[in-house]
Amino acid sequence: MATKAQQRRFLSNADEHQREIVKIVQQLSHRYDISRVWSDWIEMCALSIANAVDKTRFDVREKRYLEIVKKYQRDEVDQLVRAFGHLVQCWEIRVDTGDYGDVLGATFMMLDMGNDRSGQFFTPYEVSHLMSRMLGLGQDIAKNLEDSSFIRLMEPACGAGGMIIASAHAMRDAGFNYQQQMHVTAIDIDQRCVHMTYLQLALLHVPAVVVHGNALSCEEWDHWYTPAHVLGHWQFRLQVRDAIQATATSNGKEADGNGHAVQAEATVIAAKPSSASVLSASGQRAARAAATAGQMQLF
Repeated sequence: MATKAQQRRFLSNADEHQREIVKIVQQLSHRYDISRVWSDWIEMCALSIANAVDKTRFDVREKRYLEIVKKYQRDEVDQLVRAFGHLVQCWEIRVDTGDYGDVLGATFMMLDMGNDRSGQFFTPYEVSHLMSRMLGLGQDIAKNLEDSSFIRLMEPACGAGGMIIASAHAMRDAGFNYQQQMHVTAIDIDQRCVHMTYLQLALLHVPAVVVHGNALSCEEWDHWYTPAHVLGHWQFRLQVRDAIQATATSNGKEADGNGHAVQAEATVIAAKPSSASVLSASGQRAARAAATAGQMQLF
């Protein structure tokens, strides 16, 4: 469990909306297991956003949403909805002010749910942000964007998405628009982490595919597409780049940062829709390498 010192540190940095979320979850924990309340709330929020933009699995996810709601009384569902409203307001303020952070990871720790047996602790955002600056992530992104319209980021064990948020923060600090110039593939074997990451990236308007899967074995069990990914037509943009790079490789030519290669346009136009897997061959290599190294990678 989280130490009292850790709880105090997270609570001292909490805003009013985070405190309200903690209050609501704690109130419901008098009747239900607190871990289950948190997981249900996170999943309900993620399902609500996903079904608003991604219709490919609408029926399955709507059924799952109703299964969760049935566990609670009407007034309790209203409380969970209010908690979602506080989360949205929290992120609206943070985006407007540039005060980014791992809101859900910090809130999770405030609720004293960190588990030392499973190793499920969420790194304080200040550490994630410091790491992104120490690694020169902003400079690396700038270098990649010199001859490319966007960069791709792979996170093999995303947790609550803290390092991805820190990367978006670093891009913003470097003068780039992460909403237009970055696409993220985030993976985690823990379904709760998948929902937390999806929810935060959706509210931060990060184009991303969050995969419930195993980065080492490249198994994929479910895919969550953020609104920015769907509305920005990123599926097509990624297919175009993959097709051009594949053509360049087969022709023995090097693709530039945009994936451009001579006489590749016909292949792009005729590109087939991607398979059920969201990880291309290059993505699978990046996922394995990142998972083995235990860190994010640009690819």
